[in-house]
Amino acid sequence: MSFTDQVKEELTRKDKRSYLEQLAELAALIRVDGSIQILNKHLAVKIMLYHGNLARRIYSLIKDRFGFNMEIRVRRDRRFNLSNRYEIIVTPQPGVREFLLELGFLTPANKLVFHIKEDYLASRKLVQAYLRGLFLGSGSVNSPQSEYHLEFRCERSSLAADLKELLARFNLAAHQTEHRGNYVIYFKSYAEVVKVLNIIGAHQAMLKMENDHIVKELKNNVNRRVNFETANLEKSVAAAMDQLEYIDIIEREQGLESLTAGLQEIAILRRENPYASLKELGELINLSKSAVNHRLRRIKKIAQKLT
Repeated sequence: MSFTDQVKEELTRKDKRSYLEQLAELAALIRVDGSIQILNKHLAVKIMLYHGNLARRIYSLIKDRFGFNMEIRVRRDRRFNLSNRYEIIVTPQPGVREFLLELGFLTPANKLVFHIKEDYLASRKLVQAYLRGLFLGSGSVNSPQSEYHLEFRCERSSLAADLKELLARFNLAAHQTEHRGNYVIYFKSYAEVVKVLNIIGAHQAMLKMENDHIVKELKNNVNRRVNFETANLEKSVAAAMDQLEYIDIIEREQGLESLTAGLQEIAILRRENPYASLKELGELINLSKSAVNHRLRRIKKIAQKLT
């Protein structure tokens, strides 16, 4: 099961919501996954979903709250390699027009409405419920182990505009792009993705992402530390090899006995300890790191003058 499916399963299992919250969630879901149809001059509604538990929940909600007769069709969707597609159809019957009026899809004059109903903006919880419905219908989120990415796909620009306005109420500035005729509203930072999951009520998924983020940061810190120490070690080894070469030049050209006692001492010590750090060399003869470095630099200058 993908991480998106896990999030949607978690959201589907939550039942302790008020009637208005359920209505806001349903309105959002129908807005992205539903269509209004006219059959034999009467209104009907079709909702197409890809998650069985969500389809059962929406079917039960409409049945319990509105008492409609409905058809539910299960089809295999070969185009997207998904196991099943669930079609919930509210057939023409008394009350469908009032149902659409209540959800905010029709005006009293029977004109279609393409923006969010003002009633769903009345409180923070209703806005959260509407966002939850939009995510259930058109949202996706990457696994915490991969790059951070959460998105909503919108068929209409009016929905994209409403969505960005809703997110802005939580101080979230979404990015927008277009892909295959859809308006894609997305976030790519860890902090933003976690905040969206918290807003829509996916708290288990949010905690998993936070835990994985901590592990990922620890691994990154360890890798950075190892890389840093490896680079320093490689640099130290390269410097030591150069120092040994300078000592060989001096010995070949004029002999180490030509050096002062202090330089002879450090030259012999370096030969005996080719991989020791400057600090380790200093500890062997009770010298500071800077004093050892100073002597080796003098040896370098002498060798360079001889070549």
